Formats: sequence, C-alpha cells, structure tokens
Amino acid sequence: MNRLNQVIKMVQRGLYVYPIVPNGKQPIRNYSYLKATQNIALIKRWFMDEPNINIGLNLAKSNLIVVDIDNHHNDLNTPLKSLSNLGYNLPSDYVELTQSGGLHYYFRSNKPVKPTRKTKFIDGVDLLSDFVVTSPSNNYKVLNGATLDDIPEVPNWIIKALDNRAMPTDKMEDNHYSYKKFYTGYLLDEIVKGVDSGNRNNWIASIFGKLLRAGTNPRNAYSLIHLINDNYVSPPLENKELDTVVKSILKRFINE
Repeated sequence: MNRLNQVIKMVQRGLYVYPIVPNGKQPIRNYSYLKATQNIALIKRWFMDEPNINIGLNLAKSNLIVVDIDNHHNDLNTPLKSLSNLGYNLPSDYVELTQSGGLHYYFRSNKPVKPTRKTKFIDGVDLLSDFVVTSPSNNYKVLNGATLDDIPEVPNWIIKALDNRAMPTDKMEDNHYSYKKFYTGYLLDEIVKGVDSGNRNNWIASIFGKLLRAGTNPRNAYSLIHLINDNYVSPPLENKELDTVVKSILKRFINE
C-alpha cells in the first residue's frame, strides 16, 4: 500500500492529519495541527504538490494519546525501566519507531482529549495529546505489523498526568525516609499540590510571600512563581494578572 493510501485509510478510521515538510517535523507553510483534516480530496492535493511529505496527527481530535520515549542518549531501556519501577505500565501493542530512534506508544481514549503535552514527565518520557509526527512519514515505522485496531484504551495514570494530577512521586510512600521535615519541605509540598480556579490569586500571593520570607532572592522568586503558575495552577493566571498579584506582595514585603 502506498503512502497516500495509508493516509486515506487513517482518516477513514477517524484520524485527523496535516502535512509536514519532507523528512522534518514542521508543518508545511500555512498549516498547523489545528488545521488537521479528514478531507480526502485535500489530502490527495498535498501528495500531488509534494509526494514526499511527512504526516502529522492532531491527537486530540483523533482521541489519541502518545507516550514519547526519547533516544537522546541512545538508551531506550532506562526511561522504560524508570516508568516500570514507578508502576507506570505501557500496555500498548501499537508502537512506532521514530526518526531519531525513539518510540511512540499509542493509546486511544473513549472520552474527549484536550490538546496538551507534559514534557519530561520523567527523564526521557514525554506525554502528548496535541500533535505528533506519525507513520507513514519518512523514517517512522509501525513495529511488529501492528494495525490501528491494536491501539488500546489509555491507562488512567496517563490521563491524570496530562491533567497535572499525577506525578511519578504518586507511587512513592509519603514517609519513606526518616529525615525531619522543615519549612522548605512543607512549602514544596504545598506548591506541588497546586490549586484550582477557585482560589488562584490568594494561593499565588501566599506562595510568593512564603518564597520571599524563606529568603529567596526576589528575582528568583519571580521566576519561580511563573514556573509554579504554569505547572501547578489550573488554569494558570494570565501574566498580567499574575504580575499584579506579585507586585502587591512585593510592595507589602518591602514595607514590612
């Protein structure tokens, strides 16, 4: 089966695709994963214009999620073993070998998927639900003769992680060490626990104030609060609103 027919078969099975530059990862000009389509006539025109294109998937629209195992250090076993040691299994028979030698484990969701990604869930492992380069792109290959019918239901830990409600430490005991817990430990626990939309401003103000009182340089505290907002506030505050909260606390701190 030629590459065009493979892509047509994919969209007939409910997947949404978009064109990518040959041998690359960037969308062809004027396209993005947000413009992914199932329009077969349009897809045929892509291949007429450039027969060697790569293919991208809009994962969210296709109700798919990918676990990306990096091969940056020519070592796939370490991230896979780390996941296994933490109790995070990858029960998928649909696996693709990527251009860089990494692995993409595909999963299907029976519920709507939000487009997002969690990079470095652990070292060497990214969780993707927005977009991905996929077979039959050049140098991407489905392993062991798997078909789309072999894509299994996504494990719950992946859904939780993409929703910022699971971290690898979930599998560790809360009190697995004998060290005494100090202020910094309590503060870090509070940060990682995060906050939802109901109390974001007060929570951010409290965390920023605690960072300052712990002796953090104000510039470093400001950088940290942006990272905290992006990763542990759901949904994150807009930058303008965040800066308003930070300035208020900083002014109060200076006047103390």
